[in-house]
Parts: sequence; structure tokens; C-alpha cells
Amino acid sequence: MTHRTQDIGFEHSKISRLLSEESGNILLPDFLLNLSSESMRTLSGGFFEPREVTTVEAELEDAVEEEPRLNLANTTIIGEPEPIVNVVGNCPVVAVDVSSVRVGESEQGLLYALRGALVWREGLSYNFTRCGPLAFHLNDLIARSLNRRSRANDNLSYSAWSPLSERLLSRLRNTLERWMQRLACSRLSRGIVLLDGSLTAGTPDNPTVYLEDILNRSRENGNAVIAFSKETKLCFSGKKITRLLDKANYPCMLNIDRIITPQFPSAPVRLMGRVYVAKLTSRGLPFRVDIDRQLSEESAAKAVGRLINSDIVEQGYPETLRLAHILSTFTANEILAIQRHLSIDYGLKLAPRLSFRRSLFGPYGTSREAS
Repeated sequence: MTHRTQDIGFEHSKISRLLSEESGNILLPDFLLNLSSESMRTLSGGFFEPREVTTVEAELEDAVEEEPRLNLANTTIIGEPEPIVNVVGNCPVVAVDVSSVRVGESEQGLLYALRGALVWREGLSYNFTRCGPLAFHLNDLIARSLNRRSRANDNLSYSAWSPLSERLLSRLRNTLERWMQRLACSRLSRGIVLLDGSLTAGTPDNPTVYLEDILNRSRENGNAVIAFSKETKLCFSGKKITRLLDKANYPCMLNIDRIITPQFPSAPVRLMGRVYVAKLTSRGLPFRVDIDRQLSEESAAKAVGRLINSDIVEQGYPETLRLAHILSTFTANEILAIQRHLSIDYGLKLAPRLSFRRSLFGPYGTSREAS
């Protein structure tokens, strides 16, 4: 869908006005809105096969391609984790997350929807605003159009050498996420900006220049950028790096940057955050945490201490970032609503679903049998 939606909760403080009223017209950039309309017009009046979903389906969101497993040299001696000191006084906390989901397919391509959520906490209240869903019909034609626009638009990722259709969804999703992150860092002052994932950049779909701009804007406003990775492929001695805090029974951080940085000796991939393993509560889960590398280690530690005093972190994961994920993720009912909306607005007709198993084997053509 190409309209903007806005949901604001509870109290309207200064930061609420900055992140809601002023951002309402720019939370979805015009170039993505135009690209969505252009891609959907290529399917107008045609046939599409909607994705079948159920309310009990566990995984609806399309997983982002994970980074390859990286085994770190175990010849380096790992230091001891440092306790996290709770910093007196709180500050505003903002979190950003974007989700994508497949809603159907046509003979020419695939139909996806994107949605972003921006959540902030100031004092005792949580507020949020959402943008989307934004629908795209992805195929080679829209890929070529995206490549043409990216040459003239600094907000779009571009890779001249990658296949036209490959990673197109990732590029669009990353474009929306970086746009919203930049907005958060520009509007917030003397606070903490939480991102989903890492602060690693330099791939074709995640250029360094955009993350650099986000971090620069954040520093200019006195903010600290902290990124949490729900999953990591970084391993040490055959185990995930988060296992390094298995025996820790107190809030702590372990700086593992010096054993990770040598694995990225040169361009294009850059670690723009100092890498830690952090356990924010004694009974919480440990996570890989990246903190803006331009901040001193002392400032980074204070930022984490300020975070646990400014947000709920009962399970070791910030509540604002958890809410951002929940509010951006699609439910089965929402996918059905998007399919209905697209069929009405673009005159799409349901394509007859052909089951090869049913055609060949009749009532014995179940999908549960082993092949």
C-alpha cells in the first residue's frame, strides 16, 4: 500500500513532536513511494497467486540473509568482562526496525510488502509511529529502474555488478531502514539510538556512506548509536561469541573488538562499531552489541549504563527495540488484508492454483510425504 500511516501513543513531549508531527510527511520517502507505484502498475489488471497463510504459522517474515560464519582465531587471550555501571539519570531512547514479507507472486515476479516502525521512550511513556505497508512487484524490470534511479539518487543503494533480480528486496529494505535511522538520529538530541543488527557496512546492499552519514548526524546531536544483533555467526573456539558470557552472573560487557577487527583488514567491508558481547541483566540473554567506534571506550560503557537506566531490559534486550520489531512485523491477518487491498486497488485477479501432487496422485498427493 502506498499510503502513510501514523500511530502515536500516550504523552506528547518535545521528542514526541519531533519524531511524529515533523516526521509524518517524510517517514516514507517519495522515491520509495514512486518506486512502489511504478512496480505495482506493471501488474495492474493481471493475475497473481496470493501467498497462503494461517494464523498458527510461526515464520511469516522473510529472513534477511545472514552473514557467513566467521571463526575467530583462538590463539588470542580473551580478557575478563567489565561490569556495567548503572549511570544515574535517564535519557530518551529511540529504536528503529523494518520488516518485509512475501504476499504473493505473478508470472513476472514476486509481491512483497515493507513496513517500518520507530519507537521511542522518554520518561515512563512509550510512543511509536509506523510507515507502510509499502508493496512492491519485484522483477527484472523494476530492478533496472532501481539501478537507473540509484545512479542519480544518493538515498538508494546500487551495485553495478550484481545480477538484476538478486538481493533486490534486501536493497529496498535496507534503503527504508537507513532512511528511518537517519531521521531518528537527526531528530533526537543527547539520547540513545538503538538499531537492529550490526554496525558493519561496505557490502553492495549496505554501502558505507549511508551508515557514516547516520553516525555523523548522531554525534552532531550528542547521541550514542548502539546496535543489537539477535543472531550472530561470529564464533570463537568453535562456539558463538555470546557463549563467552555463559558464566557471568551480573550485568557486564566483554570487548572482543581486538580479535574481530583483524578479520576485516581492508575495504570494502568495515566495522564501524566497536564490537562487544553484552549481558544487560544478571538473568538476561547475552547479545552481540556494536557501539559507534568514534566514541571512546569510556563513553561507550557510559552509554550502555545509561541505557539500562532509561529503558526496560529485563531479558537483556531493550524494550524499545523489542517493540519496534513487534510493530513492524506482519501478522497473518495483515497479509490477507494486503492481498485484498492489492486486488481491489490494482484490479488483480486470483490465478488458479495448480497442485502437481493433486493432479498426479489425486487424494494421495499430500504435501507431508517425503520426497
